[in-house]
Amino acid sequence: MKKPFHKHITHHARRVHGHFTKYLYERDTIFATIWVFLFIIILGSLPINLGFVNPIKLSLKDFDFNDLAYSKLGQADRTDLDNNIKIINIGDANREEIAMMIDKAATYKPKVMALDVLFDVAKNPHQDSILDETFSRNKNLIAARRLVLSGEEGDTVAGIAGNYFKTASTYAHVNLFNDSLASVRYHEPFYKDYKGAEYKSFSASIIEAYDTKAFEEFEKVAHHKVMINYSRHTNQYLEIQWQDLLMDNVDSSTLKGKIVLFGYISHNKDDISDKFFTPMNPKYYGKSIPDMPGIVVHANIISMALDDNYVKKLPLWGNLLIAVLVCWLHMSFFVRYYLESHIWFHLVAKIAQVASAIFFVWLGIYLFSKYRLKVDLKMSLIVIVMAVDVIYFYEAWAVWMHKKFGYKTVFKPHHH
Repeated sequence: MKKPFHKHITHHARRVHGHFTKYLYERDTIFATIWVFLFIIILGSLPINLGFVNPIKLSLKDFDFNDLAYSKLGQADRTDLDNNIKIINIGDANREEIAMMIDKAATYKPKVMALDVLFDVAKNPHQDSILDETFSRNKNLIAARRLVLSGEEGDTVAGIAGNYFKTASTYAHVNLFNDSLASVRYHEPFYKDYKGAEYKSFSASIIEAYDTKAFEEFEKVAHHKVMINYSRHTNQYLEIQWQDLLMDNVDSSTLKGKIVLFGYISHNKDDISDKFFTPMNPKYYGKSIPDMPGIVVHANIISMALDDNYVKKLPLWGNLLIAVLVCWLHMSFFVRYYLESHIWFHLVAKIAQVASAIFFVWLGIYLFSKYRLKVDLKMSLIVIVMAVDVIYFYEAWAVWMHKKFGYKTVFKPHHH
């Protein structure tokens, strides 16, 4: 008589459970798990220059599986335009034209205006005087500047640049403190140098001027660095060409009470002026062309704060705890096959490693995409890979300890 279907399911579930838990509480399993982490620490501490792995290291340096949530899952495509932020594309306007567009935008009574342009030196005296007066006249304008860093670790502010005009009410740095070849994933809203002096960023200054409550929350979240939650592409912010602004081709209600950002946006993919790599780049691996203008990076930071849409990060201890549990469970599974079905050990171990790697990559992307929870599972993937090889080292040690000191172990000499 055939067993009912549910009993077949229960039977197989018990068998699978037994594969993973039969040796779970064995001392050898626990010690072998500890050995995995000891090996990781030792290998990470060795001062060995493995030149042959440098190309691999460099190619993976800027790769994050969570980028797939931005570049391939299309969540941003379903996000509405941010009605709080309007971008005026300054194009190739000169200083007088920039002054004219600031004054013109001011007539629409925006709450905050911010200019993402650096002025390093004097140029045309007539144009410079006009722009200088415009800065002085518009008290709600935040002007850009750049922190000049020095020191071996770039932790010293040696000077301020880009603020040739001194008449703006507020200046804030537009530095993103990012390697030019790496994706901009983090923002440092309150940069502190080694002396303890604090410098408020361009985005943070705009948030503070526009919404004090959002800024207070931003301060709590951004103790040191905050991970940027990119919610919108360039075309998901209302972009106004400066010529249209000056020719009154803009509705009077469009800018009233809003944040108006003045910055350069090029829609020519070959023009990479003031563009950065971001996780939204459609080529998430092996990127060659920066994908987002700097002013749009700032806009995304502001949107994140105003929408209270931050990325939550699992603390380091949480990531380590997951890695320990994953290693312990896999070690129990591997030990079982190593001792009882050694002929199948390598095949089963490799299948388990591949399946686990796929699962944990999927899990990390799912949690990030669904809940904006960043769980760093790299350590979990590393311990899964190392567990198989560590068994051999541990077995040799355990057998030697058994012969020498009577150490009790499930590993026996020449068991295979």
